[in-house]
Amino acid sequence: MTISGQPSKTDWDRVRRDIATDAPIPYDANDPNDGPYDPNDDEAVARFLTEKNRVNPFPTEKKIAKAS
Repeated sequence: MTISGQPSKTDWDRVRRDIATDAPIPYDANDPNDGPYDPNDDEAVARFLTEKNRVNPFPTEKKIAKAS
């Protein structure tokens, strides 16, 4: 997302090329700032996205009814 009138700082040609070639996402397991899981590992992604890791779970119907 860009601010109106400002040029995008994203290299969209590179993004499209990476998608077309299914290029792996750079990831360094030894770098603590590189995220909690390897985004190229389908099992690691699935494990991270399980219910127990969800930060903002969907409200239950009971909670929605209380809020009304």
